[in-house]
Amino acid sequence: MTFRGWQVLVVGLVAAVVSAGTAMAYANRVARDSERRWCGIVVAQDDAYRELPPSTPAGQNVADALARLRADFGCPPAR
Repeated sequence: MTFRGWQVLVVGLVAAVVSAGTAMAYANRVARDSERRWCGIVVAQDDAYRELPPSTPAGQNVADALARLRADFGCPPAR
């Protein structure tokens, strides 16, 4: 392969890596924004379960799941 051929190959590989990195960064930002949109309802439900804790095991499972979801989404901490 000639020097020019190697240049074309390297430029193509660099462009592919940059393109993939940009796509991953964009996807992560969009996912984070999507999760933040759910914070309002997750916080409201989690606060309600904290004020009046559920009395059934199923309700406790839901309350625990909401608390984990709140932390995973990075929503504001409980009051």
